[in-house]
Amino acid sequence: MNSINISNFPGGEGNLCGRFKNILPRFFKTLSYKNLSPYKNLEEFNEPNICYKQIDNFKQCLYKNNGKEQVTKSDEKRKTYKNKSKLLFINSSNSPHFNLKKNWNKNQGLNYLFNRKLMYTQENYKNNVYLKIFNSEKKNYSIHSLGDNSTNDDNTISNKNINNCYENYNGNNLDKYFDKINKYINVDMYKNKYGEEIYNEIVNLYVKRDIPKNYEQKYFFKNVKKSIIFDIDKYNDEEFEKKIQEEFTNNGVLINTINKKYYNKKNIKRMITILNYLPLLKIINTPMDLKNLKKKYLPLLSHELKIFHFFLVNITAGHFSPSLSLLELQLSLLYIFNPPLDEIIYDIGHQTYIHKILTGRKLLFLSLRQKNGISGFLNIFESSYDKFGAGHSSTALSAIQGIYEGDWQLLCSNKKENDILKIENNCDRSYSPNKFYISIIGDGGLTGGMALEALNYISFLNSKVLIIYNDNRQVSLPTNGKCISGNKPIGAISDHLYDFVKKNGQIIGNENLNKVNHYNSKENNINESDKKENNINESDKKENNINESGKKENIFTNLNYNYIGPIDGNNIEQVIKILEDIKNKGIQKSTILHILTNKSSDFINSKSPINIMHSIKKNEIFKFNIEELDSCHDENNNEQSKKEDNEKKDTILNDNEIFSNETYINVYTKEMLKYLEKNKNIIFISPAMLGGSGLLDISQKYPKNVYDVGISEQHAVTFSASMSLNKNLNVHLHIYSTFMQRAYDQIIHDLNLQKIPLNIIINRSGLVGEDGATHQGIYDLSYLGVLNNSTIISPSNDISLKKALKYCSINRKEGSIYIRLPKVNTLSNSYMENYLNINIMKDLEEIEKIGDPEYARNNYFGKSQIIQMSREKKGKKLVCIFNMGSMLYNIVNAIKEIEKDEKFSENFSFSIIDMIFLNPMDKNIIDYVINKNKHNYLITYEDNTLGGFYTHFNNYLIEKNYILKNKLYVKNIYFPNHPIEHATYKEQQEFVKMDQHNLIYRIKNYLTNNF
Repeated sequence: MNSINISNFPGGEGNLCGRFKNILPRFFKTLSYKNLSPYKNLEEFNEPNICYKQIDNFKQCLYKNNGKEQVTKSDEKRKTYKNKSKLLFINSSNSPHFNLKKNWNKNQGLNYLFNRKLMYTQENYKNNVYLKIFNSEKKNYSIHSLGDNSTNDDNTISNKNINNCYENYNGNNLDKYFDKINKYINVDMYKNKYGEEIYNEIVNLYVKRDIPKNYEQKYFFKNVKKSIIFDIDKYNDEEFEKKIQEEFTNNGVLINTINKKYYNKKNIKRMITILNYLPLLKIINTPMDLKNLKKKYLPLLSHELKIFHFFLVNITAGHFSPSLSLLELQLSLLYIFNPPLDEIIYDIGHQTYIHKILTGRKLLFLSLRQKNGISGFLNIFESSYDKFGAGHSSTALSAIQGIYEGDWQLLCSNKKENDILKIENNCDRSYSPNKFYISIIGDGGLTGGMALEALNYISFLNSKVLIIYNDNRQVSLPTNGKCISGNKPIGAISDHLYDFVKKNGQIIGNENLNKVNHYNSKENNINESDKKENNINESDKKENNINESGKKENIFTNLNYNYIGPIDGNNIEQVIKILEDIKNKGIQKSTILHILTNKSSDFINSKSPINIMHSIKKNEIFKFNIEELDSCHDENNNEQSKKEDNEKKDTILNDNEIFSNETYINVYTKEMLKYLEKNKNIIFISPAMLGGSGLLDISQKYPKNVYDVGISEQHAVTFSASMSLNKNLNVHLHIYSTFMQRAYDQIIHDLNLQKIPLNIIINRSGLVGEDGATHQGIYDLSYLGVLNNSTIISPSNDISLKKALKYCSINRKEGSIYIRLPKVNTLSNSYMENYLNINIMKDLEEIEKIGDPEYARNNYFGKSQIIQMSREKKGKKLVCIFNMGSMLYNIVNAIKEIEKDEKFSENFSFSIIDMIFLNPMDKNIIDYVINKNKHNYLITYEDNTLGGFYTHFNNYLIEKNYILKNKLYVKNIYFPNHPIEHATYKEQQEFVKMDQHNLIYRIKNYLTNNF
């Protein structure tokens, strides 16, 4: 075979043929030896030395074919080689996403390339690769364009050929994932949306990945100050940590709240690997950087943000489609306005991932919703750009008015005495702080009573705030779930505005943005707001098509708001132009900007048509191993990951032996479908949470039986209570524990005082994992336990749940029943039989008996369950643990381990009681344990914070004088009364020291100190 050298390729030395450069995919991990002078030898195994020949601007790769003879030196000058067909030179250039420097040890290198088939000889390339691709007659200038940094004006790709740019590659390669994301996003839509020029830019940058050398000068007004990540290899670990902390702080991040592991070199390099595919976002860290991007190229950044969002949320899990709905708006607000000086507040906050990315936190996104990482919601303790914490719905309007009025008060206090008198006597609102106050709320949030209260008061005071109303027809979760109202969004307001847009409104496009459907009232005196009609002159009426019959009026104009819109909220050019107009003209009175957005897409609808991927689990979009991000870095990541895996094995229980594959909600849904076959008068009510409440399957089969009342917990409680007065109906109200707090007045006043027999299913009680502090269900035992007409049932397994549901099905004299369901899976049958001593067949038979009201009241209602009861004396001290809630398995596992310790098994004998009921609490079992069985130590354990089950338990002991009379030692174990931030369910248990391992230590320590 003729020898191969660089001149064998067209173009001469230093240049590969254009076709070869363009077709060679970027995922070929080229081997880069650092600090090698020309003709330096490398040792591989114990075989002859490999000769490396330096060529400027080239990275050189060696291919070992089928384990045969290697390339070796053969003469003194090392200018000729044996088996030269195995040496291939590749021009990879200095591309921002091809920085694949790696120190290869002697056991890697050639084997790496050979095993992954990442390199071809010229012959292999010619016979296999070239023919397959070019003979297909597809004009496919590869999406990788390796080594070509110039743009090509003739490189426009037609719609029908765009998909030919995507290939499925094998091996450790990120390109295939980004190709998938581009398919999901549907790049073709940009042609009609932004025109041919922007469409071609997007294709070149993100489909072909052809980045021009001067891209910073092309896309930005001026050079942006580069992040420390561009010089990451200049610093050792300690220096880098200090530099990156300083950068985060300068960017408004309160970095002390974030665990250092999330911004160590390893994780930052992982983020760099992702950002190498996103050249604009790689440079942009803050809104100041963003403002340097030329306006016409904002659609490019918008596309990069979509890619980043797809990729990262798929890794971490979290809320997915909400941020896609508001992506262009979040980007535009930061581009036009000046936060954190300007106040920008989002309702709920689960849709603000783009806001977080562009306000200094993009490098931390692998920590999203992870323990000691960044929150999935807005958090004032995380960034100076998060102006008001969020998590629950319908709060943003009240918050923005409060901030505005606070600043207005300070402004007035600095005025002259005569001006102050004028303000107080005449309510003069002409003074206004010199900044913008913006609140974003969705059609779902506006179903909440709190939002409507604020909407009323903002207009009444004429607080000069901008309310952006996000209308995506997704009022409830999921909107597409059937119920009594069909499968449309919930609420007359949503229907009203939909009809307004459909019948009267004109969606503002680029061609008529100057003819916006809005008017500004010059009258600012709130005492004369009734004169608003007189403030609209005839030209305004004609221009805005506002006639005397008021056809162009809507709920906002009728509340005396200045109304602008509707506009396409997913077209960044339109959003930018309208926000610029608002900024230039200022806010003269309370203003509504109505934007129409789309939370879904063809991909989302095909993947998850019911819940439109509102939130996703890890790897739900595509399977991805995070270690694939490590392949091009210097660390020995395999050893580190093995070390981490070993640490996890030491700390993680074997969940497969403890838990089943079903959640408590799944069990509930299946049981209720059985009951509905016999009784069609079971009614289900949910405030906008059909999916999370397990009602989807029920609503599909029995839509008439399901009411989705929207985000209105207060209404839901009173509505359900009054319906329950009809004795022919069996009503189940589903409500998350964290949201039930919002309806506490209705629970006390409308439900408890009237002893109404409503069944309340409390979903997500106890710890909730990654949703964090704003969504924890750890307070319900405290605020429900004080209600004497309310029974609380806390099942610890599915048998206990089924018994509770059976009891709910009978006619009963008692008041409301609250059944607390955790977010985790139920216990497995084998675990219940072997560890909880439950006879499943016998208990299933008892469930049927509970259908008899008399039997239920005498044998079930208010009764606990004995897991194990110690009857040993023989000098041993007796210890009894009273459990309340779903974490019973932790106590059982901990006691089993303690009993294996001879020191403790010789001195102590243990009993475990699952209490199940609060109001009534099983006092008989407490009496038995103390009086009859003579236990010395009593421990309570519950999935609640201060004021829960243990309070009732201790009060009873005091009431009976048991502690002094029987010389008892009592210990209460419950959640601390401080916020429990986002982490996995297990990590949260460990954090509050209530997992199995911590319980072993705590119980042993308690017994030892009091023996």
